[in-house]
Amino acid sequence: MALLIQYTENGAGIKLTLDKQRTTIGRDAGNDICLDDELASKEHAAIEIIASEKEIKFLIQDLNSTNHTFVNDSPVDLHKLKDGDLIRIGMSDFRFISQEPDSLDETAQLYKTWIPGVFYTGKKEKKATKKSSKK
Repeated sequence: MALLIQYTENGAGIKLTLDKQRTTIGRDAGNDICLDDELASKEHAAIEIIASEKEIKFLIQDLNSTNHTFVNDSPVDLHKLKDGDLIRIGMSDFRFISQEPDSLDETAQLYKTWIPGVFYTGKKEKKATKKSSKK
């Protein structure tokens, strides 16, 4: 399973699951991900999942948009996404996360700092269990 994290003005992230073979992104309400962004085209980009026996690839394709689709600050027509890629469509920023099944086993924990309103996250570590052997 893969995700797009859409970053908002205040820095918070909105998780968008990429669970369809083709996910469209744009300003039109008919898109899977609809952007309230006047710099985004009606049908701006699409992310396709290509599965083979060896791997699963995620491709982003610009759909002849007016203002282009950017991956890691470079304009792209067709690009194979890798974990951590930063996608920009209009004024909207997304981070592509290619989750491995094992990463779902870990839970992030929120920690408060001494600065009011500032928090950070960390991963809970699984506690090792000690097995006793009986003879």
